[in-house]
Amino acid sequence: MTPASSSVPTAIQPTPLNPYRAWLRRVPVKWRVLLAVAPFTLLFGLLEALFHHLGWELWKFDSLTGALLGAASFILALVLSGTLAQYHASEDMVLELVNEAEAINDRLAVHGATTPDLDTARIRSALVVALEAMRLWLLQQAPWEAVQASLNQLNASLAALEAAGRSDANNPSLANLAKMRLLLSRIASNRDHDFIAPAYALLELFLLGVVVALLLIGADNFGENLVVSSFLFTSFLYLVFLIRDLDNPFEYNGSSSVDVDLTALEHCEQRLRQDLESSTLA
Repeated sequence: MTPASSSVPTAIQPTPLNPYRAWLRRVPVKWRVLLAVAPFTLLFGLLEALFHHLGWELWKFDSLTGALLGAASFILALVLSGTLAQYHASEDMVLELVNEAEAINDRLAVHGATTPDLDTARIRSALVVALEAMRLWLLQQAPWEAVQASLNQLNASLAALEAAGRSDANNPSLANLAKMRLLLSRIASNRDHDFIAPAYALLELFLLGVVVALLLIGADNFGENLVVSSFLFTSFLYLVFLIRDLDNPFEYNGSSSVDVDLTALEHCEQRLRQDLESSTLA
């Protein structure tokens, strides 16, 4: 028996990217956020020059302005820390998915060796289809219904294993499947919702305050003021963009620079597929 890959529903058509984002996909990952910020830095520089030309630089740098920049830095660091923690947790979710699948496969290998009449190929085929559906769903190339259908198919196969006389105490595969469902639900929640949505209101408010302050601050040397203000603006906006990028670690649309690596899931699927093909030829 071979994996029923055709049971996975038709792929979702990806949303077309605008020309700038399409170009960003060809840029090395580590530079994508910086290049995404670059047009806004150029716009800020033009506004800074306009404010200087119109004489709208109302005050010099003082302790209150320093307090504003310090508070904005603190808020950015706080939100970035929480988002990084959530990102690392998301990385662990994919590894845990792989671990649960490997546990089921290892149990199949043990029972297959001791019970010749056990149809391990059917169960392993269902497991391969489920992993394929998860991978395509994570890559946003298949709908959630594909994952549900594949998990139901896998559940039916594991239920047949239970019916063969193996209790939950000796075959916790259904517990592995339940853990996989929980992990997928958590991944869906991370992808569809902001990690700490209320924090973004404060973050964006401070960012707006910093931008206005930088535009209104004057200096004896305009060139120096322009360079320093543009650097500060780029730094603050870069961190905001990075936080937004980290907040959804499962985008896989080519524009993100910090998506969770799916290599472990892909390798697991390939190994199980090879095991299935080997057992079929044997």
